[in-house]
Amino acid sequence: MPKKILIAVLCCAVAVAVAAAVFVMPQFEKSENTDFLMNTVVNARLEGKGSEETAKRIINRISELENNCFSRTEEDSDIYRLNKEYSANLSEETKSVLLKALEVCEKSSGAFDITLAAVSDLWNESGQSKALPDSGNLQKAVEASGFEKLSINGDNATLQTGAGVDLGSVGKGAACDYARELLEETEVSRAVVSVGGSILLYGEGDFTVGIASPEKGSSDYIATLTLPSGCVSTSGTYERYFDLGEKRYHHILDSQTGYPVDNGLVSVTVCSQDGLLSDALSTACFVLGIEEGMKLALDYGCQAVFVTDNGEIHTTDGLENLIDVTDSGYTLV
Repeated sequence: MPKKILIAVLCCAVAVAVAAAVFVMPQFEKSENTDFLMNTVVNARLEGKGSEETAKRIINRISELENNCFSRTEEDSDIYRLNKEYSANLSEETKSVLLKALEVCEKSSGAFDITLAAVSDLWNESGQSKALPDSGNLQKAVEASGFEKLSINGDNATLQTGAGVDLGSVGKGAACDYARELLEETEVSRAVVSVGGSILLYGEGDFTVGIASPEKGSSDYIATLTLPSGCVSTSGTYERYFDLGEKRYHHILDSQTGYPVDNGLVSVTVCSQDGLLSDALSTACFVLGIEEGMKLALDYGCQAVFVTDNGEIHTTDGLENLIDVTDSGYTLV
C-alpha cells in the first residue's frame, strides 16, 4: 500500500490508552467511528468497500459484548450474574473468554488471575480517597480470590462464595477478536480497531505501532514497532494509578499479596494473532517479570517488549529487528 499517499495516526487520548497505530489511507472509501465502551475509548478506522457500515457494526458489537457478557456492573451481563449469584449460565462468547483466560491463569501459575474483583475494588476505593486499603480487608479479599475457585461445566459457571470475576484484563483484547470476525465477513481491506490498550491490526502490509512513554502516556512514544496484521496489547503502570507520598500505586496487582506489582517494570507490550491472548499475556508477563514473562510469551508463540523504570527496553528475539527506539532516554538491551 503506497505510504506516500497519506499516513493516519490512531491514538486513544485517555489514561488507559497505551499505544497507537499508524497506517496508510488511500483515496477511496474509508470511515471512522468512536465511542466510550468498556471504560475506555473505542476507535475503529477502516478502509475499503462498506467501511462506514462495518465501523458502526464493530462499535455495536463491542457494546453488546460489554452489556450482555463481560460487564461487572450491567445487570443483564453474564459476569454480573455470576458475581452476584455465584452461578450463571453463560453465552458462548463469555464461556469462550473465560475458558481461554483460565488457561492463562493456570499456565502463569496465578500471576494472571481473573478473580481479583474484590481486591481491585479495594484499590479503586483507595484511588478515590488517596489512602491505602485496610491491610486486614485486603488480606481477606486475597484469600477469597483465586482462579481455581471458578469452575465451568458445560454452559454453566460457578464461583466459590467471596470470589469475583473481573474481565478488565482480557475483555478489550477479546473485543478485538470479535471485531476481526466481523471484518472477515466484509470487503474492508484494511483496519485498525483500538479498544483502550488493545489494538487490532487488520489487512495486508505493515503497521507502525507506538509504545507509549511511561512518563507522558499516549501523548508521546519511546519506541515504535513495525508489524504485520495481528493484535497488540500493553499493560503499564501509568494507565491507572494514584500517588501517595513518593510512591505510585498502580492497577496491576500481585495475586499473592494484593498489592501493586513492584518489580522494576513500567510496561509490557505483547504481540499475538489472538487479541484476548495479547491482553492477558501483557498482564501475566508484567507480573512475572522479564525472564519468566518472556518464557511465557514464547511458550504461547507470542512476542513481547518489556520496559523498565531505569530506561531499559528488552524484547523477545522476534522483535529485535522490528523495533525502533525513538526516545534517547531509553536503551534497547
